[in-house]
Amino acid sequence: MLMIVCLHYLSKGGALANPTGELTAVGCTAWLIEAFCLSAVNVYVLISGYFGIGDSVNLDITSQIEVRDIFKRTFRVYLQVWFYSVVIGLIFLVTGQQSFDVYTVFMYLFPFSTEHYWFATAYLLLTLFMPFLNAGFDRMEKRAIQGVLFCMLFVFSIAKTMLPMQLPWDHKGYDVLWFVFLYLTGAYIRRYGVKWITNRVKAVILYVGCTCIIFVSMLLIRFLYHKTGSLEDFVSYGYSYNFFFAYLASVGLFLAFKPREGGQQKVCSSFLQTISGATFGVYLIHEHVNLRYLWPTWFQSAQFATDSISILILHMLVTVVMVYITCSVIEIIRNKIFSGMTIKRR
Repeated sequence: MLMIVCLHYLSKGGALANPTGELTAVGCTAWLIEAFCLSAVNVYVLISGYFGIGDSVNLDITSQIEVRDIFKRTFRVYLQVWFYSVVIGLIFLVTGQQSFDVYTVFMYLFPFSTEHYWFATAYLLLTLFMPFLNAGFDRMEKRAIQGVLFCMLFVFSIAKTMLPMQLPWDHKGYDVLWFVFLYLTGAYIRRYGVKWITNRVKAVILYVGCTCIIFVSMLLIRFLYHKTGSLEDFVSYGYSYNFFFAYLASVGLFLAFKPREGGQQKVCSSFLQTISGATFGVYLIHEHVNLRYLWPTWFQSAQFATDSISILILHMLVTVVMVYITCSVIEIIRNKIFSGMTIKRR
């Protein structure tokens, strides 16, 4: 989530220069950091698949999944998204920082239909697929799963990476179908592992190597654009979540931190569990439609975006950490309040 906040700092704070225009050393650094943080979104879904498939291990084939079990996660995600969408929106309306209009109110009240948060919309749909994905995964043999994963990878990633054209079905990873593939990838890693990544060093090499390929591909296509005047729309094409090397980088980053097979797992402290449980809230707060372009101005990000590489990195780190901590505290307080209400009702 820290990396995701970095992505938003760079894109909405004015640090990312036009890749087809003149690129200074600071501009190149910003695009390089963008490449290293790009994998974070995919990893977030990989984690869901890795732990989600664990919920269905050793289930009796005749066992039935109850309705409440299917919609429990979906309902929890819906309430959390709706809470922040409406509450933050009301604050802006009441304080006069947002003028009243029907479209804005509808965006607050129906955050999924209007894609107020694109990630939350795709993830909510994914939660509806999870019971089917888990049940199907449990009842398929390894080779069948590999076949499905390869076909999905080819259609949604390899094809768009190889062909120099915008494919009709390509949404650059901003859709639930790509999330389904990532979820299944995480489940596959949990069940079978990745044989050709035998240690964390290889995983880090995969992550760093593929990330550098993303950055170099941008520089290469940019060079071709300035020489030929074509391929302008593809200069930053590699900076999409379903770009093949972005996918491989995500797998490498995930495997670098994956628990060791058969190793003794350390018990996370309650503090770490609390912090990790607040990550989705961090996203929902700082990416609210009224805040996503506002908080970078509070930290005057645009003024520090072009000074020097060291200033850019230092200001980005300080800003991202402050945003992360502030949003985490808000989400933790919200969790405490809602947990207390739940206990009281019981």
